[in-house]
Amino acid sequence: MIKRLGIRMLSTECKSRFYPLNESYEKLRHIHFPGITPFIRGEEIQKAIVSANLDFKNIEGKIRRQQKAATAEGVVINEYETTLLEQILAMRPHPTLLTFEFDNVYTGGKQMKQDPNISELIKGYEDMGCSYHQLERGGQVTWHGKGQLTAYTILDLKQFKNLTVKCFVDSVLLKAALTTLSKNYHIQTSTHSDSPGLYVANGDKIVSVGCNIQRAISSYGIGMNINPEMTFLNTFTMCGLEGIQATSVAKETGMQPSVKEIADQYAKEVALLLGIKVVEHMSGAELEV
Repeated sequence: MIKRLGIRMLSTECKSRFYPLNESYEKLRHIHFPGITPFIRGEEIQKAIVSANLDFKNIEGKIRRQQKAATAEGVVINEYETTLLEQILAMRPHPTLLTFEFDNVYTGGKQMKQDPNISELIKGYEDMGCSYHQLERGGQVTWHGKGQLTAYTILDLKQFKNLTVKCFVDSVLLKAALTTLSKNYHIQTSTHSDSPGLYVANGDKIVSVGCNIQRAISSYGIGMNINPEMTFLNTFTMCGLEGIQATSVAKETGMQPSVKEIADQYAKEVALLLGIKVVEHMSGAELEV
């Protein structure tokens, strides 16, 4: 571990390469939602896709159990039934990356449920013109809104070789953000010794991370500051780190790339790290969920 100015380089523990274990996971479906998306709408879309993945796992589990029972009883499954089952299993949802620019909100991770000052905090957020949403993800309070890329990665970790939860967070979600920033904007970042995320050399935070894993299905992901109003990020304590200020791509470089531009760059890096060769870019403008 290399320490520098209170920060450290990304962990090198996840040395294994990741790659898909079945054909349906050889394509990453990237759905970008143009313009400003209401946060609640984004939550509904993510929930629908996560539910589809969990429903498929239930179907797959039932099929596998029936196949195992049939084999144990000496029952031979005919060619037609075998083909039908294979077709059903081939309908596994693709790994999906949802990217948004939300309206201005504060969101709390699971730790915030126990905060005795939560009512006062929510009042402060509302005074800033932002609503508060309690989420089932890791971490504490963070902000999402205009000028920030929010990227939710939804996939089944078990459909990749060597992909643990820690490796997914450190060596996929965060490393993809790190590479996006360094390769395209020459912004060098590291992780913090006390809190997940990415930080520039002086310790200012540019990327937050928080995810949830349910039966190996991931949800949530990262927030990357592109050109937000910094008051929302620097008025309150974010992610439980007192004294830590936020920064952005615009502040570090003077550049103002669009959220979509960085979303496409991030999708490319996520796919490369997962060993996925194809990225299918789609617009969420006409998505019906």
